[in-house]
Amino acid sequence: MPPPAGRLKAAAAAVAAQQKAAADASDETPPIDAPDVDAASESQPTPPSNDLLDAVSAFKGPSGAKSKRASQKLRSAALALTLTSSTNIPWGDFDYLTTNATVDPASLSNEKLKRHLRARDELAEGTKQELIERLQHSLEEERQRRIAIELELEAKHRATADLEEAGAVYATGKNAAGQLGLGDLDDRHAFEVIPSTRGQNVQHVSVGGSLALATTESHAVYAWGSGPTGLANSHQTSIYKTPQLVSKLTGEEIITTAVGANHACAASEGGDLFVWGFGVAAGAEEDTAMTPQPKYVDTVAVSSIECGEMHTCVTTKEDEVYAFGHGANGRLGHGRSDSNHQPTPLPVRLPTLETVTLIACGSEHTLLCTRLALYSFGCGDGGRLGHGPDFSDRYEPCEIASLRGAHILSISAGTWHSACVVHVPPLDESGWLYTWGSGFQGQLGQGTVCKVSTPTLVQHFVEEGMSVKSIHCGPTHNAAITHDGNLYTWGSNKHGALGRAIDETMSFTSRPGVVAEFGTIVKRIGRGLPRSVALGREFTIIATHPYTGPTEEEANKLAEERRMHDEADRTKRAAQAQAEADERKRIEEVEAEKRKIEYLTSRRLCTMDRKCPGFTYETNQPSICRECGFSVVYHTIVAEEERP
Repeated sequence: MPPPAGRLKAAAAAVAAQQKAAADASDETPPIDAPDVDAASESQPTPPSNDLLDAVSAFKGPSGAKSKRASQKLRSAALALTLTSSTNIPWGDFDYLTTNATVDPASLSNEKLKRHLRARDELAEGTKQELIERLQHSLEEERQRRIAIELELEAKHRATADLEEAGAVYATGKNAAGQLGLGDLDDRHAFEVIPSTRGQNVQHVSVGGSLALATTESHAVYAWGSGPTGLANSHQTSIYKTPQLVSKLTGEEIITTAVGANHACAASEGGDLFVWGFGVAAGAEEDTAMTPQPKYVDTVAVSSIECGEMHTCVTTKEDEVYAFGHGANGRLGHGRSDSNHQPTPLPVRLPTLETVTLIACGSEHTLLCTRLALYSFGCGDGGRLGHGPDFSDRYEPCEIASLRGAHILSISAGTWHSACVVHVPPLDESGWLYTWGSGFQGQLGQGTVCKVSTPTLVQHFVEEGMSVKSIHCGPTHNAAITHDGNLYTWGSNKHGALGRAIDETMSFTSRPGVVAEFGTIVKRIGRGLPRSVALGREFTIIATHPYTGPTEEEANKLAEERRMHDEADRTKRAAQAQAEADERKRIEEVEAEKRKIEYLTSRRLCTMDRKCPGFTYETNQPSICRECGFSVVYHTIVAEEERP
């Protein structure tokens, strides 16, 4: 063991090292999150710790046990010094050197300048002035790089925003089969843009099962999800997480599509009909046959198409209606209970010669609309046909009596329910919403009522003063476009299909609510109002119009103006309230003074002596009544007229 004198020198060296570290740390301000240090105290070296001084002084005494204890104390103090002497300075950090107002490179010591330079991969040699200039130059270069990166990112954001604001497709809800087209299998609880659809000017979207189709203005058809995608080398179990071009339809001038549970259809601008998928619903002769890619059906020239789960209904250029696919429960409307398999389109006969204007297919039923009547046929379970307490199936179109003479603007059919919009003059192309059937997840929009057998008005829109332009039914939720172009949703929200928040304790709501993320700016990008709406099982797909609202700068300006207006309004209301309070106080004080004067100047009768004519003070005792001898405190009755 070295002699005490040697250990004393080691301790002294440790003290000197600590003092030097404290002196170095005093040359610059601690990090931003450290406590402020007084400028005068920064120039003074921090004294060594008490433990270290005690250990050093202990060596001045006798050796032995005390020296041994001092040696242990010295080791502990040296360890503490090692742990506490680090300064936590982020050497070379741009933000630390530029945003901390108390850090000036010109005031740093040579050692610190070099440490900052080395941390930034710069040469750490030369005079102090050279070191300062080199550090400042390095910081300026990084500042310029950051500005260039920000400008590049902003340019990319603006380019993305310009594309999206020209129109895009948004998705929310269940995504187990990639049906949202967002590149993964995660559910969404708010609408999110499908990146590849930005700027594609999608005109129409349709869904069925776990499949989604989108048709652009240039007649390109894209598919994603799982099911009858129509893609080459695709199988029913294939999953496509992002939109894929259906090349078989390229050049066919497709303008609209429809999707069932296991089949899909497309119609061209000229009226050509294409079908693909599984079974007779896809035009095959057998239920087990597969038509993997779109096949032209040379039968009728179509103008609109709709798909149920296993059947299809079309209108023709001659205003006729045809149906094909599975015909169980009469959903094809051909008038025969044995018409369960119909691979080719056959006409649907109405009881009158009226022209059909709208068609809609539910899972097992169909709706047809003429100018003055609405017809339904197919499965009647749950009241979905709207014929009152008679829930029997209908094998040919039957008029819904309660809507006779109504001008129908929009119709839609879900799994167990149906809906329509009835025009109400003088509204312009909008009206009131009616629903019927069964909806145990709130899809009827009838509050706590889950089953109605005839069309029933949805009171919410009437109470809110909003009319409806179009209605869209999914299996378990609904969506409506109101007269102002906004999207409202209600029904099941188990997987986020409503695209908005509802009561966290419930998985559904029967109250329609607005989805505020359309027709406004979201994440610095404008979203247009909905153009085409498609509802699948627990998911929703929306194609939008181009965004026509204010720019981001204009929106920020408007928001600031609104904030300032609201602030001025609050200030004005507060000042007005204060003025009213001051006026009330002034009036109360005036009234109190009047009452006081009236009290003091009035004749006050005694409550103890009814014969007292009124308080008259005694000259020697002003608080005593000269007439009755009682104190003034007993004279509290103000006489308005003479007591009898």
